[in-house]
Amino acid sequence: MSFRQSFEHSEALFEAALAEFAANGYEQASINRILQTAGMSKGQFYYHFKNKEGLYLALIEILIARKSEFLARVMQPEDFQQDLFGIFKRQIGHGLAFARAYPAINQFAESFAREQGNAIYDKALATYNFTGDGPVANLVEAAFARGELRQDLPLPFMKRLIGFLFTHAVAAADLNDPNCYEQNLNDLIEFMRAGAAKRIDIR
Repeated sequence: MSFRQSFEHSEALFEAALAEFAANGYEQASINRILQTAGMSKGQFYYHFKNKEGLYLALIEILIARKSEFLARVMQPEDFQQDLFGIFKRQIGHGLAFARAYPAINQFAESFAREQGNAIYDKALATYNFTGDGPVANLVEAAFARGELRQDLPLPFMKRLIGFLFTHAVAAADLNDPNCYEQNLNDLIEFMRAGAAKRIDIR
């Protein structure tokens, strides 16, 4: 089941779960507290979700969808008239705008980053295949076809590596300082540019 399939109390459950997981992390989050806040019975909950893990993964699914919908609205044609790494920087800027517009979602995203090393984090990555085929992989593939990237490295390798770096970008960013966070993400992109961009022979 997913929050995409609307049901009674679905939005209240979404908001309550978002706050509970952000405040307490996955392991310490309480389904009872979530249901009490949402005004939803256990019977209603278990009709739609198997367990806490199912709720958590469904929450991530809707957050991915909402951010994708936001980026689709705000990204302009000129944003794509950059090289791959310029597009990434534009997306970071829009992503920070999304975080400011939806602070509760941003707080959950930060709490999810702190789950690295836990089983639920690995399960989420496997479920949503962040490092495989997807928007980032599609951008890398298009850049490779345009000749922007090194041709001596296999495309599947670059798609996996760049996807991995984006998935784990928060590990290199200071979550307590938004300004530092943005700078670190931009530094990461420049690091990727240095390693993956087509090399110009100036001899």
